[in-house]
Amino acid sequence: MDADTRIHPETFNAIDRALAGDRVIGGATGVALERWSLGLAATYLFIMPMVVLTGMDTGVVFCRREDFGELGGYDERRLVAEDAAFLWRLKKLGRERGQKLARVTEAKAIVSTRKFDEHGDWHWFTQLIPRALPALLSASAERRLADKYWYGR
Repeated sequence: MDADTRIHPETFNAIDRALAGDRVIGGATGVALERWSLGLAATYLFIMPMVVLTGMDTGVVFCRREDFGELGGYDERRLVAEDAAFLWRLKKLGRERGQKLARVTEAKAIVSTRKFDEHGDWHWFTQLIPRALPALLSASAERRLADKYWYGR
């Protein structure tokens, strides 16, 4: 989870229940935003179909220690989306074992809107998405995006 995320009081109980059997390899809690606006709601609605289609969420990402180790943990060379890359690898490992990712949405993390506060409530559409495709295709574009959005200040 991100450093400025607050966890739900039942987070660890919900994760424990999700991992109690052997059908779930890991997953995430999902998030609730600390504030809402029209731009934030549009961003949330834009992202949710991808969450539903992939079964991958955000918030508190969890798995068993041995699976984390087997996958080598997070790829710290990645500048962005290391959590998504980890979940893709975890999902693939689970598929090989007949396990799935879980979305533990009854204990959503409260996510900071500081990036929206800094860049504007519509910045996903005006700044982030237009820079995302070039960042996928070029290491230097990825570095520029990461520096501007995540590491600039």
